[in-house]
Amino acid sequence: MRRIICICIIFCASCSVGEDYMPPQSYSDVALAQNLGITVQKPLPQKWYADFGDAQLINLVESGLRNNTNIKTAVLRIKQARAQLQITKVAALPQVNAQGGYNYEKQSKNIGLAENSHYYSAGFDASWEIDLWGKNRRQIEAGRASLKAAKYTLENVKIVVAAEIVANYVNLRQNAENLRLAEKNARLQQEILETVKAKYDNGLTDETSYSEAKYLLENTRAQIPQYRAAVEQYRNALATLIGVLPDELSLNTAEFTPLLTAKIALRNNLREFPASVVRMRPDVATAEQNLIAKNALVGAAVAELYPDISISGLWGYASQGGSKLFRSNSQTYNYAPLISLPLLDWNRLQNNIRLQKYIKKEALAEYKQTVLDAVSEIKNAQTAYYENRSAAQNKASALQNMCKVAELTQKKYENGLIEFSEVVRTQQNLITAEQDYVAINAQVLLNMIAFYKAVAAPID
Repeated sequence: MRRIICICIIFCASCSVGEDYMPPQSYSDVALAQNLGITVQKPLPQKWYADFGDAQLINLVESGLRNNTNIKTAVLRIKQARAQLQITKVAALPQVNAQGGYNYEKQSKNIGLAENSHYYSAGFDASWEIDLWGKNRRQIEAGRASLKAAKYTLENVKIVVAAEIVANYVNLRQNAENLRLAEKNARLQQEILETVKAKYDNGLTDETSYSEAKYLLENTRAQIPQYRAAVEQYRNALATLIGVLPDELSLNTAEFTPLLTAKIALRNNLREFPASVVRMRPDVATAEQNLIAKNALVGAAVAELYPDISISGLWGYASQGGSKLFRSNSQTYNYAPLISLPLLDWNRLQNNIRLQKYIKKEALAEYKQTVLDAVSEIKNAQTAYYENRSAAQNKASALQNMCKVAELTQKKYENGLIEFSEVVRTQQNLITAEQDYVAINAQVLLNMIAFYKAVAAPID
């Protein structure tokens, strides 16, 4: 018996039906580098958000990586996948149970001669289904792939959370800057209104100019509550991402930051990174692990076509009297090897194999689509960054020129050379130029964030 068991162990350790996983032969690194316009393959920074030069932003991201509830959920799913893998592993091992009991049976008087019986029992029973064709090993392979997929999902959640925190912070700062500009312009326009009112009171200008000055001021003041509301909304969004209540968020929005106005030492060339980042993206890696799991389940389905071999046995004591239960004469044991082979299942097993193969093909298609989506996302981020960076230079020049125009227009009006309507029009154009400059700088940063998110820059 021992020899038979040893032979079975050696045989099943070397036999697994079904195809072993082979990585898809598509989208080589050369093709990916060519499509993404990669010039030099440089490693990506881990704390890319630190390049934005904002201490508050760094603290927000690091707090989010510690406290975000989605990250904590992803960690728990890793633990679930690890526990499930352990359950799958032990299913291939012999199972041993201890048992003890008392049995009493009263026989019917109408079945002839019969005696009532009772006995005590205690012992161990064991069973083992030998994994002869690798069914359980394929299930373990699928479980390991699921565990890896859960780990990649955690990495993806971290990347998304970091990118969302930075993006919301940039949007908050954009609105905070617009709020600052609106308040500054309102103060300036209040001074202009006072100047126009003085001229109006002295009969040096008409009511139209006075009304236009009031319109310009009130229109600017009307923007201030909108910007305050937007700042609050993004502040609340940051609190949610970081995993705290809004009032618990430590954030000074009034503190000056060069985030939107200064030249920041960012990564100017978005075509310098390893081509392998596409396959290393957590969502792509997760899709591949899902494909590995589905391939393993095809093998598990094939293994069901072959004979199952199991061994069960019992060793213990049985006695009619409890006091004699653990004596040597009360010992009992049995063992029962069993082999079973499916003969008539109305093609259930064959159809299950077909089903698992179709599921595998679906996983392969999803993997390829994930790669294509990753390349598209990276290219979109690259294009948007370069185009908006060029536009930002034009907006900076436009704002500089508009400031000169506004200054000269104001002097001309004070000297009585032009109508006040020209001042109003110039002031409105200046406000638009300032807002456009802030918006385009914010958009450049958002494009940079989208790039780092697309290439899945690693997060500590």
